[in-house]
Amino acid sequence: MDPIEQPALKTVPTALLRKRRQLNKERVAKAIEKKIQAKKRVGKAKAPFKRAEYFVNESYRTGMNEKRMSRLKHQVVKVPDSVKILFLMRMANIAGPMPQKVRKILQHLRLTEMNNAVLVQHSENMIEKIKVIEPYITWGYPSLRSIHNLIFKYGYGSIDGEKSALSSNVIIENKFSKQGLLCLEDVVKQIFEAGPHFEMLIKFMYPFKLQPPKGGFRRVAVHFSKNGSWGNRAEKINSLIRKML
Repeated sequence: MDPIEQPALKTVPTALLRKRRQLNKERVAKAIEKKIQAKKRVGKAKAPFKRAEYFVNESYRTGMNEKRMSRLKHQVVKVPDSVKILFLMRMANIAGPMPQKVRKILQHLRLTEMNNAVLVQHSENMIEKIKVIEPYITWGYPSLRSIHNLIFKYGYGSIDGEKSALSSNVIIENKFSKQGLLCLEDVVKQIFEAGPHFEMLIKFMYPFKLQPPKGGFRRVAVHFSKNGSWGNRAEKINSLIRKML
């Protein structure tokens, strides 16, 4: 029986293969050169023109910040003794350079983005920090209902190194059953009462990322007591929280 004939394999001439390799090398070289030239153009881009008024305003803001920082030791902030928890939220940036001390405290409190909010425990040390960063935040005394709504709607925690919504009591039970916390209601109560596991819960949770209120904030460079936005709103902070949920 004759063996089954196998179809002949198609071959490519050696000269054509050399030509293809050369073309590929040229394309790669051109792509690399294009990226290098693009980086050079970015480096040579002209800095935006700044008018003299910009530098005058920047100098004025710097001077105002320095004066404000020097007055802090004489400033008295009174918070009722019954208040255990404070709500802090980052406001819009103020024109001009931010003092280094302000930047460090905002980073420590995780208030580096607009409308980021955190719950902190009331203490003399915390009040001193708030005095430094106050023009950049609004703050007040959250109610139990406000804390409940924040955690249930915007609560996120770190689960195995990943950001996960606190959408189930199972998450809390698996994470904090040893501490006697079995559901989100237990977390809300623990935080509102500044219980023994408060710090652990706050470190576990991410800052709340709230929606901006309708119409935005009014007069962000003016204190709340003068019909502005930043500063202590006391119990009125709960009204703002409702608008941002």
